Amino acid sequence: MLKKHVSLAVALAVGLSLGVATKSFATNGYYMTGLGAKQIALGGAVVANPQDASTILTNPAGISWLPTSSASVGGDIFVPLRYLNGQGSQSNVYVVPAAGVAINPKGCNCQESNFTWGIGMYGVSGMGVDWNNPNGFGMAAPLQKVYSNMQMMEMDIAGSYRIDGHLSIGFAPVFVYQAMSLEMDMNNEAIAKAYGYGSYAGVAPFATGTAVNSLNAQNAYGAGFNLGLVYKLNDMWQFGLAYQSKRWMQTLQWNTIPNAFNPATGQGMLGGMFDGYKVRMRLDMPQTIQFGVNFRPVNNLRIEADAKWINWSNVMDKVPVTGVAGMNSWDFNWKNQWVYMLGVEYTPTPPLTLMAGFNYGKSPVPDGGQAFGNNIIAPAIVQTHLSFGASYSVTPSVQVTAAYQHAFEHKQSGTFDGMPISIKMHEDEYAVQLTYKF
Repeated sequence: MLKKHVSLAVALAVGLSLGVATKSFATNGYYMTGLGAKQIALGGAVVANPQDASTILTNPAGISWLPTSSASVGGDIFVPLRYLNGQGSQSNVYVVPAAGVAINPKGCNCQESNFTWGIGMYGVSGMGVDWNNPNGFGMAAPLQKVYSNMQMMEMDIAGSYRIDGHLSIGFAPVFVYQAMSLEMDMNNEAIAKAYGYGSYAGVAPFATGTAVNSLNAQNAYGAGFNLGLVYKLNDMWQFGLAYQSKRWMQTLQWNTIPNAFNPATGQGMLGGMFDGYKVRMRLDMPQTIQFGVNFRPVNNLRIEADAKWINWSNVMDKVPVTGVAGMNSWDFNWKNQWVYMLGVEYTPTPPLTLMAGFNYGKSPVPDGGQAFGNNIIAPAIVQTHLSFGASYSVTPSVQVTAAYQHAFEHKQSGTFDGMPISIKMHEDEYAVQLTYKF
């Protein structure tokens, strides 16, 4: 019977994860604050008190502490509202899938040695914008359109060994799917007037019309690993530690037609960005470390505080690029980030659990000047999040969870081609999840 449940759960997890397009958006940098409705409701503060199969991705040692085998499926509706110089983005609603299954052969939270395993597939991160204004977004710069869409989805296959009633350790190889598309369109006449080609404006082909610089969606694959441990001191105190390695990704590659302006030949367009037949970019994902302390003062109340370090400077400082005129790297200049999380879980009556969470991480994006302008395609600037949620056990085997998170508005400013720009953003997220225990 267990084998039948396992086969069905794994098939459902894979089917839902692969059947839903992932377009997730930034919360802590470009990472989601939590994976699945329960993690979102608790602000991501879950590394010491595993909630469900989603712990496979956040702390693989956590699956040893789940009371039974279980499968969880669900999704998030993500609504990031982004404004460039006061103009809103063209697209604002996205779907993020979540699915996982954890297998506990003994079927209990056993106080003895035990091996558990699981597989999880979640949209873990992403970012993007969709701004379009033929008049240049209220500035004299030639920019007319900015579009970006970066998506990352992970599949983890985790194993956890419960050494005794106090300690478990876990390991998970990680496989990553990444997709990216970009477009930046430039008004050639505006460039001609701004940069000394005034006599050409409206006359020469390279100084008229719009230069469309478009890179359609391309995929890359990568890999990494996760390590974790959970230590239970007593019924009141529990600790968790999780390490996520760097995700080493393939190089993204696009076929292009050179369109950058060559003054010697008069070929190309002033707003053209491509100087070769291929554009290449490698975008690895950062290593992280998260530590959590879970406190249980009474049986129906748990409080957890977590801290997480994200090594953005290693992967989002200067991203290698070839095939773009005048660039050998895209200088995002992101700084390392500390994220602080607080989650509260209260069970007023056994079928119902109420949850609330808080999450804060200072924006890794630099403020001011062209250093900020380079992030016009990746403005991962929100900092403060507040979340709420509830789980209800319909039967002993079936539980439904719903969560809501709000990222409060944050604004940063800088310059793009010498012209002032400001970007502000706030986000809403709605998540649902169905958990089946067996």
